[in-house]
Amino acid sequence: MRPACQAGLLLLLAVTSLPAAEPFKFAALGCMPYARNPGAAAAFTRTLAEIDRQKPAFAVHLGDTLGSDEKCTDDLLQQRLRDFNSVAGALIYTPGDNEWTDTHHEKAGSYNPLERLAKIRAWYFAVERSLGRSPIPLVTQRRDPKFARFVENARWTHGGVVFATVHVVGSHNNHQPQFPGAMEEWAERDAANEAWVRAAFAEARATSAPGLALFFQAAPFGVDRGRPDADPGFARFLRTVETEARALAKPVLLVHADEHRYRLDVGMRFTAGAEPVPNVTRLETFGAQNFHAVLVTVDPDSIAVFSAGPLIVPGNPVPVLPRPKTAK
Repeated sequence: MRPACQAGLLLLLAVTSLPAAEPFKFAALGCMPYARNPGAAAAFTRTLAEIDRQKPAFAVHLGDTLGSDEKCTDDLLQQRLRDFNSVAGALIYTPGDNEWTDTHHEKAGSYNPLERLAKIRAWYFAVERSLGRSPIPLVTQRRDPKFARFVENARWTHGGVVFATVHVVGSHNNHQPQFPGAMEEWAERDAANEAWVRAAFAEARATSAPGLALFFQAAPFGVDRGRPDADPGFARFLRTVETEARALAKPVLLVHADEHRYRLDVGMRFTAGAEPVPNVTRLETFGAQNFHAVLVTVDPDSIAVFSAGPLIVPGNPVPVLPRPKTAK
């Protein structure tokens, strides 16, 4: 055999003998605990215990760590931080509107939302690693001098798959001109989020990642509410995600909370009348009175990469699940 042919054969054998990427699981939950629901503390404890029992590679809390009718005190924020750090594995957190955007309401404590946000950033995102008893390292947007204050936007990789949190919240993503300072805050964070989403997709392309998942608190899709287009507070974010997902042409999973119901939509339509994006799947978590989570199996070697379903917590009231869609 010629040396060149022998070298080519050895290279082919090396490539074909690479070990397959091992499947793994992650859990996601959001909009809990809400103290207005009876037995909330015990139900939340059971939820975290069930996540621990599943031994996921990591868990993600999608924000709203208290109800809109609870006062967002320092003590409560510190208690949630202790809850997150009690998780056996790694837990990544992205803020929700109830932690800061809506705290100007009297029932939430009449706080300055930007003051609450500053404390959340200082307490929850002091270092570039997750929460939990077995934290994992994260890459955060603080590394970009232009957007260094957005320490909550994080990215990590597991099994070659790229994961990222994006600080997108309910209440119109703080696109609220009736409140002083809200529009300025929204505009700056909206620009940072666009840059962060593009960076996550760039990472996926550069590493030939088999798929990508984004985590955020809000339910931003206008089509869910019969709107022909996106809420102005979410328009730039959705436009960026749709453009990048179409260009990537690999499985993209969008995981969010906000509406307190489980749903799984394969082939997401971003605006009314637009063609669905076949490689984008939207997964919404339980929340509020439904103390359950979602569990996602990630198989980097499969075509779909992500397969998801409810994680029903023993001892908590069984939720109402959506009826399966029937073929027409």
